Amino acid sequence: MATPRKCLVDPNVPLFYHLVSRCVQSAYLYGNDPLTGQDCSHRKQQLIDRLKFLVAYFAVDLYGYSIMDNHFHLALYHDPKAHLRWSASEVADRWLAVSPPRSWKEQEVTPEMFATTKQALLEDPKRLLHVRRQLGSMSTFMKFLKQGIARRANMERGTSGHFFEARFWSGALVSERAILSCMAYIDLNPVRAEIVQSVEDIRHSGIRDRLLEAEADPASLEAYLKPLGGGLPEEPPRLGMTLKGYAELLEGLAKPAAAAPDGSFDEQWRRHVAGFRHRQRAYGSREDIERFAKALGWKRLPRAQTK
Repeated sequence: MATPRKCLVDPNVPLFYHLVSRCVQSAYLYGNDPLTGQDCSHRKQQLIDRLKFLVAYFAVDLYGYSIMDNHFHLALYHDPKAHLRWSASEVADRWLAVSPPRSWKEQEVTPEMFATTKQALLEDPKRLLHVRRQLGSMSTFMKFLKQGIARRANMERGTSGHFFEARFWSGALVSERAILSCMAYIDLNPVRAEIVQSVEDIRHSGIRDRLLEAEADPASLEAYLKPLGGGLPEEPPRLGMTLKGYAELLEGLAKPAAAAPDGSFDEQWRRHVAGFRHRQRAYGSREDIERFAKALGWKRLPRAQTK
């Protein structure tokens, strides 16, 4: 039986997480289906647009993403208590932005309509508490992200049914090296899949956004890595690597392993990034993982004995 999400996410400490969600039966619902020849690659940008919209309202910050043909990866920062610091008015505004009443469908929402609906929510403490918790939930964020694109795809095809596998995978990133390695693993997905050959050619990925920003503002190359977008009102954490350094790291990792001498900087990072091919509940140094496990009350299982 799968472990409940509440047991995988620290309820008290803000942390980074690696999330992965796959299409049902690994179908190519975001790209060119080799069996049917149908091109669904336009849905990648739809998912990116939806992703950037939602992170502005939920208690998450987006640090990396990669949209592949049949799955997607995210690197998120989640503050489990951020929603407790929001005012009632802010909670109502955020909720009505992501979950407007059905009565607003296909009509222009006037300021009066918005004010009346918001006031009704503010006067219902039980309902307000519920939506506050929903906005603070990483699982609800993923639900809203996937439901929106699934419904749109079903409308396009004139069908119904599931678009994604029911459950997404998540792993905590409990050290800065793990965070940066995870971001690199995510950004280099198209290179590993041999869709592109270089970092500059990557599309539908977080590094693309960062490079476009650098083209518009060259000074951003020297700035430390920051989120691509977020809903947390507090100053989000910056990582201890500049965009220039991160881009150079990706370029080194995109080259064949034989191109980097053993023991070099790139080779050390290559081993850390390769570790994300294996699904774990947490990534980082042994000490960091043990500290995280203790906080959640996890117990180490004895290693299976082999004959």
